[in-house]
Amino acid sequence: MKQCYKPITLNTNIQLDETETKIINLLNEYTDKYNQTTTTQPLTLRITGGWVRDKLLNLKSHDIDIGIDNLSGLEFVHNLKEYITIEKYENVFQNQYLIAKNPEKSKHLETCTVKLYNLDIDFVNLRSETYTESSRIPIIEKGTPLQDSFRRDATLNSMFYNLKTCKIEDFTKLGLKDLQNGLLRTPLDPLMTFKDDPLRCLRLIRFASNYGFKIDDLALNCMKLKEIKLKLNEKISKERINVEFKKILVGSNPIYGLKLINDVGFYQLFGFDDVEFALNDISFKLSTILNEFNNDITINQIELSDNEICIYYLSLILRDCGDLKVKFGKKDMYKSSIIVLENLKFPLKTSELVGLIVGNLQDMDFNDIYKLSRSELAFKYIIPYEENWKLNLLIHLTIQCLKGNDNAITQFKEFVDTIHSLQLESIYKTKLLINGNELLKIMNKKPGPWLKEINQNLFKWQLDNPTKTKQEAIEYLYNLI
Repeated sequence: MKQCYKPITLNTNIQLDETETKIINLLNEYTDKYNQTTTTQPLTLRITGGWVRDKLLNLKSHDIDIGIDNLSGLEFVHNLKEYITIEKYENVFQNQYLIAKNPEKSKHLETCTVKLYNLDIDFVNLRSETYTESSRIPIIEKGTPLQDSFRRDATLNSMFYNLKTCKIEDFTKLGLKDLQNGLLRTPLDPLMTFKDDPLRCLRLIRFASNYGFKIDDLALNCMKLKEIKLKLNEKISKERINVEFKKILVGSNPIYGLKLINDVGFYQLFGFDDVEFALNDISFKLSTILNEFNNDITINQIELSDNEICIYYLSLILRDCGDLKVKFGKKDMYKSSIIVLENLKFPLKTSELVGLIVGNLQDMDFNDIYKLSRSELAFKYIIPYEENWKLNLLIHLTIQCLKGNDNAITQFKEFVDTIHSLQLESIYKTKLLINGNELLKIMNKKPGPWLKEINQNLFKWQLDNPTKTKQEAIEYLYNLI
């Protein structure tokens, strides 16, 4: 799958919304007042990074970072707060909190986040960075706009919006050009950029998949180097990798992102090295299938949360794990679950659901609606997955489509319709007609292992006889004695 970005003409005359206008007017008023009274270098404020990129693309952005050239974020916000109080601005300044990174060494560079006009704003010094071999956390010093722009992960993320001049500043001389062409390249040598902070590799892949950008060939080839993979493994925690990986999965084009991960060989870092990571072969077909899903009214109405989207793609990626279980601690666990839990650092509940889905894929059959009883359908397709039962069916549908089953969508819809007509969609919430204490009295026994089997039999009877009453359930139990 190739990137799908089409070169555009950028409108460098940034259009501000009402809230942005209020914020910038306030900051300019304060900066003018400050510059009139200061005996040091005048203060210049710039909006940095992602907001500038998105505005140039005519996209909405609420991620406003203000770069300050002479004060720390904390100093600036403290002074701004005093100004707002003196000038009697109302309903402007809300919460304030400090983000202190290694405060003993960089007190002068503290970032401060405040809420202005109900919008979170980060205030931070422009900076320069130097790195050590063992850490992606840089040694930070105050920097110039030029230095700050060249430390960024990509040229198209390195531009500033000068609050005073209302102009775009492109100190790398490549930001506007690369954004227009949808090209992701590093401001500095990509090998050194990635060695300093290997997480930038995944960030570029995320930007590529979310915006349809192309990664510069030189940067892409550097990602493939063994030393970069080693650095990524040494310097970046699995938890931090999970953050980027999840953003790729829930982004606008996860298939493209996953293919890039596969192309540069990062799949090994996620524990996919001994699993067939077959997205290269199916990426185009999967995109076609998902487009078909989007055009189907019934399927398109299925809303998935971000976590469910992750489960969907993780299950497809790990489908070849099947029902394989391995020892994990003192218990056997699905291999797919362990990969999701240990390598990708998703929550336990997410990993268990992926394992359950992948582990039972081979037993899925849309024709079961013609072969199984109401209780059998419930126990196989609804109760184990609870509210995720439809997600499980959607994953099975996708795999059937990948296998070339031309009737899969029709079968899926018939299956879902049957579940609803049998009123099974929420059956996992159903309680037994007879509770535990009542059951003990009826059976005239003490609690024990037998109780579980009786409960299962009662639940099965209840599912197959949905109109029966509690008294009829008691009669059923007497017949079991």
